[in-house]
Amino acid sequence: MNVFLVSENDAITDRIQRILFGERLECPASHLLSIDLAIPLLAQAEADLVVVVLPEEPERAVRALDMLEHMPRHAGTRVLAVGPASDPKVVIRALRGLVDDYLDDADLEGELLSALARWRKTLASGTHEAQGRVIVVLAPSGGSGSSTLSVNLATVLAKEHKTAALIDMKLETGDLAALLDLKPTYSLSDLCQHVARMDRTLFERTFVHHDSGVHLLAAPRHLEDIGRITPEGIRQAMMLARSVYPYVVVDLDHSFREEQLQVLRQADVVLLVLRLDFSSLRNARRTLEYLEPLGIARDKVRLVANRYGQPKEVPYAKVEEALAMKIAHFIPDDPRTVNRANNNGVPIVLEAPSTKISRSVTKLAISVNGRHTNGQLTNGQLTNGRHKD
Repeated sequence: MNVFLVSENDAITDRIQRILFGERLECPASHLLSIDLAIPLLAQAEADLVVVVLPEEPERAVRALDMLEHMPRHAGTRVLAVGPASDPKVVIRALRGLVDDYLDDADLEGELLSALARWRKTLASGTHEAQGRVIVVLAPSGGSGSSTLSVNLATVLAKEHKTAALIDMKLETGDLAALLDLKPTYSLSDLCQHVARMDRTLFERTFVHHDSGVHLLAAPRHLEDIGRITPEGIRQAMMLARSVYPYVVVDLDHSFREEQLQVLRQADVVLLVLRLDFSSLRNARRTLEYLEPLGIARDKVRLVANRYGQPKEVPYAKVEEALAMKIAHFIPDDPRTVNRANNNGVPIVLEAPSTKISRSVTKLAISVNGRHTNGQLTNGQLTNGRHKD
């Protein structure tokens, strides 16, 4: 088990380490983190358990809670907070989706042992696997085809796993509903307006269902509704989506407001979709430079070259050299098939399943699947992690 301890209290750190050791959980010195260094280090680690000790000083406690809010969460990671039970504001904020358990430091041993027992029971039952995998499709510039790709990825994953969530985070230009020929009653802005009482029932009611098994959470219908979307609403929506759906595909724009950052922090995979032209290349490089300071590990990001095979495009080797990254997947250019499917409001993989572009999207779904398939996603073979049709 990969165990991390975030603490600035040496006495409590020693006590927690002894308890963990007694439970056969090792937390080496390299996994003892300060609050300030926790985010970048945890972003690069697949943590199974994170124990965060909240400082006694109110200002430092708030800083620790801010760290928890922005901490990258991997599927299955258990987060425990240790602090005084006497401050209800701290307890309530921590339990509002930031941690799995809040432990009273006045009874540290009893509370921690109980929390570890609950965690092990969850692991034994296999329910940790219910935490969905978040796949973010990010376009560094307009016209990359990321929305079409998002719809079709979600459709392939829904076919394999019976359902998948699709969230339209292109707040100003979102058109996923049109690409699926759906007419949503609710949108992200409606969900964020009721963040104080957001639960699974309210959350699921906000989605509109497609026959393929894709459940869409639509972008706001009107521009004036965008102001109602909040980072806290998006954070809670993402956490609920992971608990309800096996896969969550998010079509994300490149505005990088706090709402978008909440999504990126919970991503398991970020597909950076670009065309092989100089404008898209320049914007892709800017995006990669922006992601790293946010704690988005480079190994989470995969380059996807869309509309591959167009005349006069930049050679992909030069693109890889400029970005210092290999292109993981190539999606062939097929404007006739894409336009027909989009105009009909039908995913390409359903409208024209035997085409090269559909086979390419299916292969991409395999590469981001992260789990064993039931045999429906085996249309095509992988070659060294790079896919080219």
